[in-house]
Amino acid sequence: MVEGVNAMSRLRFSGLLVIITLSHAGIGWSQTSTASPGITIALYDDVQLSPRLLADAKDEATRIYQKAGISIWWIICKSSGRIGQPDLRCQDPPSATRLNLRIVPRAQTFSDGIFGVAFLSSEGSGAYSDVFYDSVEKLDRDWHVGLARVLGHVIAHELGHLILGSNAHSRQGVMCPRWHRDELHLASRGALLFSVEQARLMRKRLDR
Repeated sequence: MVEGVNAMSRLRFSGLLVIITLSHAGIGWSQTSTASPGITIALYDDVQLSPRLLADAKDEATRIYQKAGISIWWIICKSSGRIGQPDLRCQDPPSATRLNLRIVPRAQTFSDGIFGVAFLSSEGSGAYSDVFYDSVEKLDRDWHVGLARVLGHVIAHELGHLILGSNAHSRQGVMCPRWHRDELHLASRGALLFSVEQARLMRKRLDR
């Protein structure tokens, strides 16, 4: 957690039934490009997930960002107490294109309906985010979307806050702050994505 944090984005699930079908929430990157901007993610797994689940969740998040025209490179960093040789790249300082994400067992100070948090400064910038695994696991038990798919979408959401900054929430798509039945239906089909405008803004910021 970044010291001096005075703004945090929180992803919630709401069981309320929505009427409007989110038919335009999953628009991908359609323009032709020879090279796409990219981000490096230092991933800390405090839950010690199975290698298959972690790989599938990473693939899901990577796919969501590829649809937005952004590449992801992952660095698997060992949490404290883990046995093994640490990856020296985990010591690299964070930046706008080098972000840190930690999967933790549960939220210590938030309700069960919170699935993740991105830590942002007063200027709206940040490089650290957490995902709360027990809330993600419960959501999958209740709605049967697929654990890796839910985890990948939550990861994509929290990383989206770090790239887009403050006011990153939207009424539709993966950056919707409250996921209802329609969002989960889209997620189950792999169609809960960034909007065209969000994708454009992220590519612009990463290129800069």
